[in-house]
Amino acid sequence: MFIRVATTHVSRDCHHMRILFSGIPSPGHVLPMMPLADAATAAGIETAVLTGGDLAPMVAPTRLLPAGPSAEDLIRETVERTGSDPTQPGPGAVEMFAGVRVALSFDEALAQAEEFAPDFMVCEEFDFVGPMVAAALGVPWAAHGISGAVPEFLLDAMRERLSREYAGRSLTPVPRIAVVDPYPDVLRSPSELPAADRITIRPVPNAHGPEAVPWQDVEADLPRALVTVGTTVLDHAALSVLASSVAAAGFTVIVTATAEQLSADIDPTRVRPVGFVPLAKLLPAVDLVVTAGGTGTLLAALSHGLPLVVRPFVADQPWNAARVADLGAGVVVDDPAEAGAAARLVADDPKYREAARDAAAGLESMNSPEAALRELLELVP
Repeated sequence: MFIRVATTHVSRDCHHMRILFSGIPSPGHVLPMMPLADAATAAGIETAVLTGGDLAPMVAPTRLLPAGPSAEDLIRETVERTGSDPTQPGPGAVEMFAGVRVALSFDEALAQAEEFAPDFMVCEEFDFVGPMVAAALGVPWAAHGISGAVPEFLLDAMRERLSREYAGRSLTPVPRIAVVDPYPDVLRSPSELPAADRITIRPVPNAHGPEAVPWQDVEADLPRALVTVGTTVLDHAALSVLASSVAAAGFTVIVTATAEQLSADIDPTRVRPVGFVPLAKLLPAVDLVVTAGGTGTLLAALSHGLPLVVRPFVADQPWNAARVADLGAGVVVDDPAEAGAAARLVADDPKYREAARDAAAGLESMNSPEAALRELLELVP
């Protein structure tokens, strides 16, 4: 297969520059890039996001270029091909990220990118379609982190699988020019050294996405706990148990679900279902966060100095949970029914909030999105 290679040059005038952001069609993969995308838009750079079309409401008003199947379709196809669960680290995840998605998304992604004609691309760390498009177009690209350190055996397996996709298209991988990294040093173990080409970016709570019901702050005499399993975990039964357990422990619970998604026996005087509301609006209204441990929610909570209770489910959530426990900013539970007792402990013992506030102070030393963008553009050839 022959790919036309186009040579482009980046204009130093931002008002004549185009940056294309590319990511897995999942909010947890795309939303972490939006602070940098927003900074680019504010600087006068034409900006778009290349991902599955169903994420358009999540990234609005940023333009979305639809390419490839939804995350649900990718998971289904991977299970049919491999029999492995791609939501857990292992062979299924390797095949979905580096095989199935590339095969089912690349051609459409390349066509969209050719029409947009980017000067530069930013690709989240598990997106292998974006760097391949950059190689085909001959444009530079940078990675954007969305999690903590990934085990090297998993990365090696993905690189090996991906090499076959490049070879099948007669393409040669193009090295990234940098990695924009929102994962703070306070959550890294001593053995985890940041990448040499790292540009830090301060975690910013997500402000994108549609609200099913306009957010109104919840008035309550009791301390308020946000209970959320993010946008990846779709276990409404577990979410109901988490919310009920925390409410029974003496909290007013704000839960990111609709009333129809929760169990019928939920106490409506203690549990307030709000549907999807961007974290930037929710976090200033709560005293602690009960979460599945997705990186976006975890970093957003810490940026507000909020202690956590973490019940991990999939992907990197167990790793994040362990990091929060090591930091002393929260408690990890195995059973959703234990969340209430853990929330009570976290609320009553000031050491958890102190550790979370210390983490927030550490996050402040990282680059703002605007500073990260300036540093990144200095590297664009």
